[in-house]
Amino acid sequence: MMKTMVLVLLLISATAGMHAPSQRTNRLPLQKKHIVLQAPRNYAQRFLGMDRDTGKEIYYDPKPEVVLLDETRGKYAFKWIGYDGKGKTVIYQRPDSINAVVSARIETTGFGNSTYTYTVENLQSSGEELTSFFVQNFASDVRPAKAADVYVGPVSRNDKEFKDGHWIGYGVLNSSVVPGRSTEFRLESSAPPGLVECRVAGGPRGMKGVGEDMPQELENILPGYEAWPSGYTIGPVENLRALSPAERAAYLLKLIPQFQRLGWMTADALPGYQRNLSLNDLGAVYNLAEQDLKTGKITTEVLAIIQGLTH
Repeated sequence: MMKTMVLVLLLISATAGMHAPSQRTNRLPLQKKHIVLQAPRNYAQRFLGMDRDTGKEIYYDPKPEVVLLDETRGKYAFKWIGYDGKGKTVIYQRPDSINAVVSARIETTGFGNSTYTYTVENLQSSGEELTSFFVQNFASDVRPAKAADVYVGPVSRNDKEFKDGHWIGYGVLNSSVVPGRSTEFRLESSAPPGLVECRVAGGPRGMKGVGEDMPQELENILPGYEAWPSGYTIGPVENLRALSPAERAAYLLKLIPQFQRLGWMTADALPGYQRNLSLNDLGAVYNLAEQDLKTGKITTEVLAIIQGLTH
């Protein structure tokens, strides 16, 4: 009986000395909208010409179809009867058959400037190569870095997805970023980092024509930029400079829960930041962030934002 009690006490003592494995961050992949491509149920007859004998207009049925060819790659055949009476087919590949994770870090380059480096990982589960990366900013001095085999340029605000702030678009000019590989894009700015949006797209740009336009009803079902997987990263936000210490703490306090949802901060790390920020103790927050990055409780994005607001 005594041996049994001793064994139980030893087990209790050993269990009490054990710690649960520490949580680590896990960045959330960019999110997608559920968009279904189906043949139009209602469509107009196509005007073919005028009957020479009767002078009446001649119409015919183009019979538009949408055929799924490859679900993983998001590949479809858009089919219809052409003006010559023959079947026409255009191959379309969705831009959202890509699964990607975006991570970001900042390095100070001197003269008050910083380099923002974005690593886009095309996950092995993707069905296509990465072809585009767009990132938002709210600063007037952003300078995107040029790189071989990458087109860089500003993005028009005409589309609702890009109407807020400024956007930089990076287009990969080859098919090197296949599933399982990653690539980097860079920009420079003197503005501190804040939370911004980003989008990616995969697959070939455009479609190969067949000598005539497809029926308008088929054109209408093609998704636009809303189909691009989207999410958040960090980017230059110049108005953060003007915030008071209390406003900076409030800005961070508002973002902390979102950091956790994005996989940038562990659940067990969250209370420490909320407690210090509620006291406007930015110094303690920065010290905590330095330690938590080393132990994997926050990501480089969180440290960058905190550092930008405390230095």
